[in-house]
Amino acid sequence: MCGWIGNKGGRLAVFCGLTCMLWGLHPPPAEARGAWRVDFSLGADYRRAHLDWSIAGTLAGTGPNILSELTWYNLEIAQVTGAAQVTVRDRLVLLGRGSYGVVANGKTRDSDYGGDNRTLEFMRSNSKGGGEVGDGAFAIGYHFHLSLPAAGYPVQITPVIGYSRYLQYLTIRDGIQTIPPTGAIADLHSSYHAEWSGPWLGVTMQVETDRRSSVSVGVEYHYADFYAKGDWNLRDDLAHPVSFKHSSHGAGLIVSMALSHAVTAQWDVRARMGFQRWQSDPGIDTLNTITASGVLQPTVTRLNRVNWRSVSAGLAATYHF
Repeated sequence: MCGWIGNKGGRLAVFCGLTCMLWGLHPPPAEARGAWRVDFSLGADYRRAHLDWSIAGTLAGTGPNILSELTWYNLEIAQVTGAAQVTVRDRLVLLGRGSYGVVANGKTRDSDYGGDNRTLEFMRSNSKGGGEVGDGAFAIGYHFHLSLPAAGYPVQITPVIGYSRYLQYLTIRDGIQTIPPTGAIADLHSSYHAEWSGPWLGVTMQVETDRRSSVSVGVEYHYADFYAKGDWNLRDDLAHPVSFKHSSHGAGLIVSMALSHAVTAQWDVRARMGFQRWQSDPGIDTLNTITASGVLQPTVTRLNRVNWRSVSAGLAATYHF
């Protein structure tokens, strides 16, 4: 799987090198295969996502154990994807993928608590969630071709190893404070930018149901370094544009399924579904406080956990060279 994601300007400008892995391509006939085969695809997906994180009052995780909690939920994302795969002698594969999506709709909730386990809530606001997401990965793998007489279909198993980077650039706007009920929050445009990057292992199994169609299932496990930064634009006591930072380690699980059909010898169409779940370990929250004299004074507390999950469904077209 593959791709790369570039850095962003004031907003996330994700540059996806549309190089990427195709899970479960229908292979061309044997007589058409050469020493090298290159496949490109382009697709679109609808994605629904959720992200949440919380911090404690102290580095020890006390005072209280959940002091502040942020949630982005019901995020509806329109996403485009690009993919490429190079296969050498129908065995060695170089894989890649990249995607970029825009949050078309979503909601957020920001709550602060005075007691442990989300008790004594003394402040809450509800807002509109927006932003952008991007991800990319590359890998190298190897095709193992199996013949299972009991199944009656050719089976291909492809283990891969690679590196990935996943980004979420989320925004908070049009807020209403509900506890205490003071109403609309003027000029709210805060942001939270999260990055998960690191090595990963995966395997995909493809079964040819006939000469023109195939079914594939893929599973990936990602080990990630997690980093995030936020800008709370209405907080005069915090630095800008980096009001706070989060750092930790984490992991991600990605499961995908695809149904592919060869329309011609060069073109496939593919219907696909995917599920992702990422979770950080407990880590460090660094709050960049500005004192009355204008001095930056970082304050460190415990980052409890960050969770990012999504489901997606879409279509893609693939061209075989």
